Amino acid sequence: MFTDVESALVERLKAELPDVHVLTAMELSEIEEDRQPTPAVHVIYNGYQVTESPRPDGKTVRISQRWLTVIAVRNLRGRGKNDAARQDAIPLAQTLAGSLMGFQPLPKDAGPMRLETAPVPGGQNGFLYVPLAWSVETVLKAN
Repeated sequence: MFTDVESALVERLKAELPDVHVLTAMELSEIEEDRQPTPAVHVIYNGYQVTESPRPDGKTVRISQRWLTVIAVRNLRGRGKNDAARQDAIPLAQTLAGSLMGFQPLPKDAGPMRLETAPVPGGQNGFLYVPLAWSVETVLKAN
């Protein structure tokens, strides 16, 4: 279920952002920061919360999965300040938000992607990371 959402997000972002590298957390773990491709969007699972357990036997639960899509841009103009990188990130953030808001990653037992409150952007050495946080409700059922 969790990898299904990740796969759907990656597929959607690759289709909507053809000139942007889309990387999962697993792929990122193998890349040193100064060698990472940019511009990029990193798709990162960020936990879940049980929102409903409608059956007394506990065999079905509704959860809200949390995901981060982190925009990574690098721009060394401005001598290490992130102003140039910020200008590169703004249109990418607008396109990314429009691509995922309301997107339904699974055909059944899941709701649409909802934009949530995100961590603050950060960066150094010309890199800027701009996170967008998402939630999606899914249903888990025991076998």
